[in-house]
Amino acid sequence: MIRLRPRSVFGQLVLVLALVLLGAALWTVVLTREVALPSDGPQRLRALAGFADAAEAMARQQSPQAAVDWLRQAGLEVRTEAPGRAMPLAERLGAVAVPRLAPGRSLRRERGDTGSRWWLGLATPTPVWVALRSDPPRVARRWSLGMLAGLALLTWLAAAGFARRLVQPLRALARQAPTLVQGEPLHPLAPGAPREVEELAAALAQASAEAREVAAERAVMLAGISHDLRTPLTRLQYALALLPEAEPALREGMEHDIAEIDAILSQFIAYARDGRDEAMQPLDLASLCAGVLSAHHAGWRVVLPPQAPMRGRPVALARAIENLVGNAQRHGAAPFELALSPEAGGWRLEVADHGPGMTPVQAAQAMRPFVHDARAGGAGLGLAIVERIARQHAGALRLEANLPHGLRAVLQLSAGNAE
Repeated sequence: MIRLRPRSVFGQLVLVLALVLLGAALWTVVLTREVALPSDGPQRLRALAGFADAAEAMARQQSPQAAVDWLRQAGLEVRTEAPGRAMPLAERLGAVAVPRLAPGRSLRRERGDTGSRWWLGLATPTPVWVALRSDPPRVARRWSLGMLAGLALLTWLAAAGFARRLVQPLRALARQAPTLVQGEPLHPLAPGAPREVEELAAALAQASAEAREVAAERAVMLAGISHDLRTPLTRLQYALALLPEAEPALREGMEHDIAEIDAILSQFIAYARDGRDEAMQPLDLASLCAGVLSAHHAGWRVVLPPQAPMRGRPVALARAIENLVGNAQRHGAAPFELALSPEAGGWRLEVADHGPGMTPVQAAQAMRPFVHDARAGGAGLGLAIVERIARQHAGALRLEANLPHGLRAVLQLSAGNAE
């Protein structure tokens, strides 16, 4: 089966231009036919020639004035003085037309305030000029305006249809761009998209698949490293328990270092996995916040709505809330506050402390991976994990000053299609 519609954008544009030209040609034929059909120019000229013959005969038999009166009674515009001079081109046209007129007659074009007009001079003893009235100039102007309006309409319709056909698949790709960056699969485009757009979609889908493969390999690698390192760490903990003569301070320091190494490994795995493999599902964000605080922390001032429905990844969101709460207790000072409030299209979670706080430069660096305070320990991945989880939920993480002193972490999340 022969495909009449081209697949490429260039081919479709050429087809649109060809259709516009074809439509313009058809429109021209229709208008020309409409103008030509009602035209009675030849009949009126023959009638005028008959009036001229009768007027010339009346002027010879009676008087020129009688001929003038008779022509005026017939509804014709008549004058006895010669018309003024016209442009040279009009004079040449009149001179060319004279041989085709009856002997003694002349043709002259006069230009006045209301326009120009042709005058026919009769073969009478005294000058008698009859105006040649005709509507073709007015009709021609209407024809030109109709032609321009029709072409403009055809061009606009063709351009609008072509732009709509090109923009719709591009908008579909733009809506999926955030999920593609995160490694999500690409949903197929609607059939009939231009070939170049389909090639772009295929390239983006390939890039997304490669990103997912890299993330999976990274998660497997870090999980293997964690498993391999945790085994000797467990042996070290067991060996420390079997050394009763070790100094208590040394034993406590070694146990603390082992626990910190284990926590760093856990952060590495959490950063590598980042919840991407977890399915989106309906959840209650208020219950997640209450669960994190009740299971791990106490002494917080909490402001939660009765319910906060949204669609998201519950394990990843719980990890993000845990990281924000843990950072506040590790780097800040009491009193601590957690507040959840509705926002346009989503939720706003605020975790605040009254510690030393951060400067804007420090706040910007704190959300970068592996940037941390060596005195406080950790791998510097806590806020980076929260920021990545926020982007997965069409949100953002901001660190603001909690006046008069302290830090306020603001986590904005989109509610999605909450159920």
